[in-house]
Amino acid sequence: MNKIYLYVIALLLVVSSCGDFLEEASQNLTYVESTQDFDELLIGNGYLQKQRTGDPYRFAWLDVMDDDVTHFLSKAPSEFATVMFNSTREFYKWSSYPFNDDRPNFYDGSKGWARIYECIAIVNVILGEIDRFKGEKEYNRIKGEALFLRGFYYFYLVSIWGHPYNIATASTDLGVPIKLTDYIEDKGFHRNSVKECYEQIAKDAKEAIACLEGVVQPSTRRANQNAARALLAKTYLCMGENQLVVEQCDSILEAPGDLVLIDLNTIAISAYATLQRKQTSSECIFTNSYGPTVFQYSQESIAASSGLLACYDAINDLRFNTGKDSHFFKYYLGNYFGQVKAGNNEVHTISLLLPEVYLNKAEALAMLDKPNEAIEVLQKLREKRMSDVGTINLTGEDLMKFIRDERRRELCFTGQRWFDLKRYAVHSKYPQKTKIEHPYYEWTGSATLVKTYVLDEYPGDGGWLMPFPADAIIANEGALVNNVRPER
Repeated sequence: MNKIYLYVIALLLVVSSCGDFLEEASQNLTYVESTQDFDELLIGNGYLQKQRTGDPYRFAWLDVMDDDVTHFLSKAPSEFATVMFNSTREFYKWSSYPFNDDRPNFYDGSKGWARIYECIAIVNVILGEIDRFKGEKEYNRIKGEALFLRGFYYFYLVSIWGHPYNIATASTDLGVPIKLTDYIEDKGFHRNSVKECYEQIAKDAKEAIACLEGVVQPSTRRANQNAARALLAKTYLCMGENQLVVEQCDSILEAPGDLVLIDLNTIAISAYATLQRKQTSSECIFTNSYGPTVFQYSQESIAASSGLLACYDAINDLRFNTGKDSHFFKYYLGNYFGQVKAGNNEVHTISLLLPEVYLNKAEALAMLDKPNEAIEVLQKLREKRMSDVGTINLTGEDLMKFIRDERRRELCFTGQRWFDLKRYAVHSKYPQKTKIEHPYYEWTGSATLVKTYVLDEYPGDGGWLMPFPADAIIANEGALVNNVRPER
């Protein structure tokens, strides 16, 4: 077998931005002689790794920008950086440039953009060379995982920095730069269209599904076929390919493996708080990153908004209980906070979850004018969440609104609401635009409201798109058109 010389740790790239793709950081060579070498490279550099508290590439700030949250202040706030709200307040305000360039490796830093492009560059190296080992053991699995990761990363990049998929304008709306090659290019990178981004994500996910057939992984930190199907269903939902959404969701639900919905009727709140949304949870399909939650019930934090809480049936819904702890919420000083795992307070941040498969299928069926089938799927999820699911007698836009509310109830604080609000705004059949108000308090012996920050509807308010990190703009030599956010 021919030896392959790859600039590995070295071929690291994007030290500061996507403009530095595959920039050599050293001249050390790594010999790749088997698929095992690729596997080690994939584990060590293709997947996101948790390295320290404060890593910015978990995008914890996604959960502080939507309408599910409000500012909580119970006493004079701490100035310590470890208080999450100190690191995310500029995102809560939708500031014109919320990143802190002096702390690129902390929650409010800009390293997340670069870190994901680093991972993309690594999987591009793997995909550029793996076919030399075609026919060897683990070839299909490694190729499938690399394809999945590339599609998965581009989904997050375009969802955060690009416009939502609007069928009428996707071919001209700006997404993010796409790079699929493993060689160095001495140029700045421009933004591909939203349509190009989503088509590439779908292409990678479809190829990953074929490669990952029959693959059994040691944990949900590694991608399997159901992870690729969940990504593809999620992508098709954004693109309005509803029949294809149903097909992919059915493929998961018909062969779920270890995936099982947790029945809140049979699990204690404390037990669920320990288990929920972890890689060991039977509801977790794939997770690429875990990190501390922003919902710490301390002197200053983020609490659940009244709008979110009003969505729940406080009598029958086990996810929420008025004036008490519940499976989804911790009650403290008259406010409710996202229930987190006991101990290290970690939650999913970049993940694919089984409940979303049910919700995606229900939404697609509703769009296909199959309300009874949509309701049947929805009730299968709700049976595990409620003491009494009641009946749903809705059709058309009313049913779609109910599904969206159910999605809000189920997926709160998982980084999904922000993406959903953007895609609802450009929905082809039932557009729903949202205006968000975030109250902001200061301590003057008590929590005093000093300002209410307002994010107007998409697309009029540019705050719905994140600005690019400053170093990405510089490194791309003017080729990267920035998203401009207004001052507030």
